[in-house]
Amino acid sequence: MKKWLAALLLLLLPFSFAEAEAINPYLEVPALMTVDASQPGQWLSFSGLDFADGAAVLRFKATTDDQLTIRAYADSMDSQPIAVAVFHSFTKEYRYSVSLSGVHDLYFTFEGSGTFTSWQAFTSKADIDAAIRSERSEAYEDNVPFKYTKACQNGGTIEKFTYQAHDLFHDNEPYEKTAFVYLPHGYDASQTYDLLILCHGIGGSEYEWGMTGEDSRVKRIMDNLIDSGEIKPFIVVTPNGRAGKTEDHSSFYRFDEELRNDLLPALAERYSVDIRDRSRCAMAGLSMGGMQTINLGLGRCLDVFSAFGAFSACPTTNTAPISAAAVNAHPDLPVRVFYSICGTDDGIALASTRAAVDNLDPLTDGLDESNFILQYVPGGHDFGVWYLGFYNFARMIGTPAQ
Repeated sequence: MKKWLAALLLLLLPFSFAEAEAINPYLEVPALMTVDASQPGQWLSFSGLDFADGAAVLRFKATTDDQLTIRAYADSMDSQPIAVAVFHSFTKEYRYSVSLSGVHDLYFTFEGSGTFTSWQAFTSKADIDAAIRSERSEAYEDNVPFKYTKACQNGGTIEKFTYQAHDLFHDNEPYEKTAFVYLPHGYDASQTYDLLILCHGIGGSEYEWGMTGEDSRVKRIMDNLIDSGEIKPFIVVTPNGRAGKTEDHSSFYRFDEELRNDLLPALAERYSVDIRDRSRCAMAGLSMGGMQTINLGLGRCLDVFSAFGAFSACPTTNTAPISAAAVNAHPDLPVRVFYSICGTDDGIALASTRAAVDNLDPLTDGLDESNFILQYVPGGHDFGVWYLGFYNFARMIGTPAQ
């Protein structure tokens, strides 16, 4: 692909001009336009851009200490803008769905102050997903390698764990609940282990992940990753994510209360984990458990967890602006990893997953290519996607310290 060039404009001139050729599969134009609020009317133009069979997404990058509004126009600044991007100090980029084909001139106008770094035009949503993935430093697989699904000679153990919970729907009446706990091979109570809370879906229970015996896929993945030295040993817990003795779905949305007050303290009393060290605690889940990971873990428990894995997050999951606000409210509680995966044929969760994560990282300084990973793979709302999500997330959070 030929490299796209653009002339630079700084402060004193009204515009810069660049000729361009066809995009395939996407075009990136450096802009480097420094905008001064005291000099209104600045604008930038690019002439003869050939969008060929069509561009579906525009992506803008800019920085500002205050506010910078960028409007994009096709062919004439007298027309309606095709995109309006409003940047604040915490915003790094904006993405807009567009429909552009053939040859056009593009114009950009500015209000406020800041630096317009670059813009990109992508021919499809898949192209921008691929480009963003290529920018990220975190590696992940598209399939669980077969060798990680076999029984491991140096395997860990699974225990059924009983603890006292309090029924949030009936005057906090105490009652017994169970969870399953994976302990790595050679578990030593004199050491302290990292902890992963792994949640189930709306129709499931602590049994849904199948972490009950030697044939558990979660156990085999953990055993083989640990035995090969790819991850450090850590503990995995699969609880029942309903808070209280009720079948009402509202119980899923209060599970953070049970996590804080009952489950985590009981785990800390029985096993060698430090629930006071959020850097060593992670939360993940499938479908409704993905919602809990985002809404409750990221949204309400940033002081408890630092890593989050959402697998096919369900339709009631918080949208990107809500999660960004939660992260922005706690700059002293950095996110170590936020990983999301969903099947491209998932008729239940694909739309809600995209609404939750696709435009999240531009809204907060707390997420970028170093800690925010999105993955879309062929598949539906099923364990083919969820076991892959678990495998990749385990590798992300379990990387041995260098």
